[in-house]
Amino acid sequence: MPAPPQALSGVVVSAGKMMKAVKVRTVKQVYDSFLQKHYTAHQSHLVSDPNESLRTGDVVRITARPPASKHIRHVVTEIIAPWGPPAEERPPIPSVEDLDAQYAAKREARLARKKERIKEGKAERLGARAEENGPSLKERHTDVVGGPEVVGGEERVVLESEKGKL
Repeated sequence: MPAPPQALSGVVVSAGKMMKAVKVRTVKQVYDSFLQKHYTAHQSHLVSDPNESLRTGDVVRITARPPASKHIRHVVTEIIAPWGPPAEERPPIPSVEDLDAQYAAKREARLARKKERIKEGKAERLGARAEENGPSLKERHTDVVGGPEVVGGEERVVLESEKGKL
């Protein structure tokens, strides 16, 4: 069973420049074995903010989720310390269950559209093949006139549709 996603806390360093996304900087302690010292390392994450409720300077908790886009792989789970207007005056942050339900609904709609495209494509391809190739092999071989004939130096079965062309 996979481990539950790790919750990180960080500060929003860029908000309002991207639609439904913010940049959050997280801090962690790293040990350098050569210097034999601990130092702080910063890492920036692009985080999904579906209701655009975060402002620059907010301290937030983020969690890893399925990718929302090529670079956005985390989602905001709560505002720990708001900067500016209080968190109650901002749009609410959706819960993880709400996000999972939205993801499942979008996925079902996408799969239904894909099935429709496949059905339409198969019908179009079958119709186009029938028009450009003429009758199928079964239809061609049902109108065999007789035994093999010698045509152009080779022996072959002549079809009724080809009889007038010879």
